[in-house]
Amino acid sequence: MSSQTELEETLRRAIARYNRFRSPEAIAKLVRVSPDSVTIAFSGAFCSSCSVIGYVEAFIHDFETLTDKVKLKIDKTRQMSPRSIEADYKIKNERQARA
Repeated sequence: MSSQTELEETLRRAIARYNRFRSPEAIAKLVRVSPDSVTIAFSGAFCSSCSVIGYVEAFIHDFETLTDKVKLKIDKTRQMSPRSIEADYKIKNERQARA
């Protein structure tokens, strides 16, 4: 991405898209963003037959439909409570992702 501001705006749009299709079952919220990583909090009832990691992976899809300049990769996940998790994603510019 060309700037931190552009990255943050794309993340906000991806979160809005994610929440539109998955709320109230799962709701995403931006926790922190840096040039090389982003943390998203997920909360909600979560479908009991679905893997929670599926919700974390679905965010990557929503984000990457909005840009082809950056790729996200799941780094770590943390259970914050029975109904919430945080996921850290590594950010790779498209040039880094190809290498």
